[in-house]
Amino acid sequence: MTSDVPFRDIPYLPQKLEVERRSDGSIVLRNGQPKRPHPPHMLAPLVYWASARPDQVFLAQRDPDDPSKPGWKTVTYAEALYQVRALAQGFIDAGAGPDKPLMILSRNAIEHALVMYAAMWAGSPVVPVTPAYATLSEDFARLKHVDKLTEPAFVYVEDGIQFQRGLKGMGVGERLVIYRKSAPDVHNSISLHDFAKKPTSKVDLAYDRLSEDAVAKYMLTSGSTGEPKAVINTHGNIASMVKMIRSVWDVEKLEEMADGPQVMVSFLPWSHTYGANSILHSMLDWGGTLYIDWGAPTPARLPEMLRNLKEIAPTQHTTVPAAWAAIATELEQDRALAETFFSRIMVMAYGGASMGQDIYERIQKVAVEVTGERISLSAGYGATETSPTISNVHWPSDTMGLLGLPLPGVEMKMVPAGEKMELRVRGQGITQGYLKNPEKTAEAFDEEGFYKLGDAVKFKDSENPEEGLAFDGRLAEEFKLANGTWVSAGTVRVKVVEAVDGALSDVVVCGLNKDDIALIGFLNEAWCRRKTGRNVALDELAHDDQVRASVREGIERYNKANPNAAKRIARILLQWDQPKADAGEITEKGYINQGRVQALRAREVERLYKAPYDDEVILVD
Repeated sequence: MTSDVPFRDIPYLPQKLEVERRSDGSIVLRNGQPKRPHPPHMLAPLVYWASARPDQVFLAQRDPDDPSKPGWKTVTYAEALYQVRALAQGFIDAGAGPDKPLMILSRNAIEHALVMYAAMWAGSPVVPVTPAYATLSEDFARLKHVDKLTEPAFVYVEDGIQFQRGLKGMGVGERLVIYRKSAPDVHNSISLHDFAKKPTSKVDLAYDRLSEDAVAKYMLTSGSTGEPKAVINTHGNIASMVKMIRSVWDVEKLEEMADGPQVMVSFLPWSHTYGANSILHSMLDWGGTLYIDWGAPTPARLPEMLRNLKEIAPTQHTTVPAAWAAIATELEQDRALAETFFSRIMVMAYGGASMGQDIYERIQKVAVEVTGERISLSAGYGATETSPTISNVHWPSDTMGLLGLPLPGVEMKMVPAGEKMELRVRGQGITQGYLKNPEKTAEAFDEEGFYKLGDAVKFKDSENPEEGLAFDGRLAEEFKLANGTWVSAGTVRVKVVEAVDGALSDVVVCGLNKDDIALIGFLNEAWCRRKTGRNVALDELAHDDQVRASVREGIERYNKANPNAAKRIARILLQWDQPKADAGEITEKGYINQGRVQALRAREVERLYKAPYDDEVILVD
């Protein structure tokens, strides 16, 4: 244990929590620290840093055509501003405007960022779309849905050949397709190089017209149906959100301690709000450097993620728990990686899901061995509709699973919902609603204008609210067993994955109107392959005795701690594949869609409840 070792000194500002307890049982939380003023739109930081730090690297990536090459391709703030203005002129010449969105089909890349900011500069909202919708889908149903919903006038693709099927599948027609390489076979296309034009006074006029209320993005998010909704993010939503994050730190002291601008390495996709807003735009607002990571915590892409972290020492690192799990293992085994990773880092964070205490302890053990100190590793919380971050743990904490407390400029309202407290939020970062969906927009807000997140929360310590909020399940995922017992699927899901500690990446909780709870389980491929020493396909891992034993033992540990019928697990069936984002099994927020998975895998759910159970169903005590 490392709990007696002090944390590395981080200049968090003092906590000033304000708690309002109302007569109806609701509780309103506010942060008493003032929020830093935010610029009027998202392009202002680019213009500022291009003047203040013209030679500072803004973005860096490997060679896009040969990532195995050593070194990094970079763009400075001055270069980025020059290219964005030239591309903005291209959009203006092509008729850009509020009713002419740009759809982006691309992995994270320098050109992706430049064309995105250029379109927004010219007044066109951007629609970042998960590339899998256009490359892996068989019928392109979700891509067609997004196309019909947002009606983009322009489409940007990194590689015309790679996205050819998707462009044809969505019916791009006469619309302009902009590409970085490999012209697609469409009616109207132009290379990014040729699209850029010498800026005229129209570029300056377009910049002057930008405002807080202008729509910057339509970010996609899924409901229980699996059909994406388009969340309206204005310039003011995102510009204010990143200032909220910075408002809990003494920023000047933080940069002094970092001995320069902030540095991050990230693979989180810009088609999702976490990677696009909390990381990419936050680093632009910081005037920092973002190294674009084409790795990921999967067997095929993990080596690239580790290669990048071995070369670049970040000052901040925020990612999803699956990535932290992979990093923990590698830090334990590779001292050179650990020494680089911990050499400059001041803040570590996770989001998107709960993270197990064991992963935290393993990371801190290595941190203490290398630096003699613990490094703050805490959570942030929010949703696509909140741009996304509304709260974080802005104090050194060694407790995983907390959502933190509201950031400056945010009001969080806890409303009684049965035996739980539903969380709602109000503030400048909150969306005005969903594009072309007034019914869902109206349902999303209460009479005071608070956005209803659909999550239940509770205080870590009801007598000491300053210790923060903890997740208490998704209200929409609650259901009753046949005997009338309520089950909180969100709570069960998080606790089971944590108890199994590695073998499972996620679970779906089944049991509506049944006698007991059973699970559909998705495997953590990287962990299972390390555990077994076998580099084999998922179907073989799902049948491996070591993997099955690890899952069974982990759930039995969970059952021992949770013996009542509302939480106890009876069976689990491991899947031979991963949940499919294109089919709606993963929401745009990155959560597993409990209802959609059960609908698409109805046969597997039936097997969980059909006695005598077949050999693939794991029975647990």
